[in-house]
Formats: sequence, structure tokens, C-alpha cells
Amino acid sequence: DNPDQGNLGASVNSDGSRYGLIQIPAGGSNTPFHGDLDIEQTRMTITDGREVFSKAVEMMTACSKDALVAAGVGPQDVGRFVPHQANARIFDAVGRNLGIADHTIVKTIAEYGNSSAATIPLSLSLAHQKEPFRQGEKILLAAAGAGLSGGALVIGI
Repeated sequence: DNPDQGNLGASVNSDGSRYGLIQIPAGGSNTPFHGDLDIEQTRMTITDGREVFSKAVEMMTACSKDALVAAGVGPQDVGRFVPHQANARIFDAVGRNLGIADHTIVKTIAEYGNSSAATIPLSLSLAHQKEPFRQGEKILLAAAGAGLSGGALVIGI
């Protein structure tokens, strides 16, 4: 019943023209995983690291800005920024672009690496263990990944 709690604002985006930047050849219905599959087909490949960096920063920044606007809050209202933990340089750049203080960025990549789709839930759990979320706190989540797809969400505690 509290309008300041729960999902306050969201934004998603995709750029199919960048589909080939991040790929895993096998998986899905076309080439399902099985025991005889060549191990190379199961590994993620990045064809142009500089472009992935640039596009991920651009997409995460844009989606975050849109989610903040939808939530009716500014970067200064964010208690913690929980980005996808693919690359520290990416989320540090997004934080700078948004004007979010570095100490509010939840960083788990050094200890846990890139745990793929689990990075944000894992980081949320670890951040809450370290310092429990406070009532009224606004949390910004943001990610970019294969496809190229991305999104951001503002949550009110």
C-alpha cells in the first residue's frame, strides 16, 4: 500500500544489431547442451571488447536514467547502486555518468567474479548482509548483456 516501496521505476532496452558482440554458440533449442558437445561451443565469446564496454556503459546509463525518471527520483536519492558484475570498469563508468557516489556502488566482482544472471541477486544479498537495507532506501539495479540487452530498476525499501 506504500507508493514509496517496491518497484518504483523501470526501463529495458535491446539493440539486436549488436547481437554478435557476446555469444555462446550452443544452448537453447537450436543446439541444446549434451554430453558430446564440443567444449568450445559452450564458452562465451566477445568479438570486440571495446565495443561491448562502450555499448554496455551506454545502455546501462540510459536505462538507469530512464528508470530514475520513471521513479521520480534523482541519482542523489540512490542509497545503493547494484550493477551487473561483468566488469568493474563498466559499472564505475556508469556510476560516474549518473553522478552516483562511488561508495554507494555495490561491488562483488573481486570476490565472486561474474556469476552471470546471478550477479545482481548475489550482490543484493551480500550488500544486505553487510549493511541491512533501511526503510525508505532507494536501490538502483542495472545490467547489460548478450543480445545486446539491458535494463534498470529502482526499488524502494
